[in-house]
Amino acid sequence: MNLNFAVKNRDKSGARNARKLRLQGFVPGIVYGDNKDPLMISISEKELTKECSTSSFFNSVLTLNIDSKVERVLPKEITYHPVTGRVIHVDFMRVSNGSKVKIQIPVETINEDKAPGIKKGGIINLVVYKLECYVDPDNIPEKIELDLTGKEIGESFLLDKIQLPSGVKPVNPERDSVLATIVISNVSASEDKPQAASATESSTTEASK
Repeated sequence: MNLNFAVKNRDKSGARNARKLRLQGFVPGIVYGDNKDPLMISISEKELTKECSTSSFFNSVLTLNIDSKVERVLPKEITYHPVTGRVIHVDFMRVSNGSKVKIQIPVETINEDKAPGIKKGGIINLVVYKLECYVDPDNIPEKIELDLTGKEIGESFLLDKIQLPSGVKPVNPERDSVLATIVISNVSASEDKPQAASATESSTTEASK
């Protein structure tokens, strides 16, 4: 997803000036990276709040129109007010042509209803919720899907066995070697125990007769 924002240069820093901007409906921010000087900006709070509430915001390349200058950036950090929850600051990292960026791609499962292990009472244990990867900023995948079709209890999704989107390279393949596994749920396990105990008691009773 590519988004365009009209932003303004801000010449002054400090808490007083930041507070003044917020009263006017703007959020102070900074653009950095690509071996260039940091650039202080302000951006519409209403517009920023609307977009940053989406799950894909941090994986989106943004175009900032700063006066007569254009910057392509990735959102890196948003600071929220601890009481009101309003956005009070934002950091953007410049994206240059041909560069690779490090981001976290959400990992999700699909086709739970087609997994025999789930039907038998198993549950999906998602080990890696977001996979840290190097990617081309113009081809950032929205998510990585793990297909549960045919999966049984005890089966796992190993990073080196799944097909990642083109151009995606894991940052820590050894740390994130197991993405998910299907395990037996605590409920299923507890339901089996009384049955096992009952069978044992029955055997003991028969033997005493």
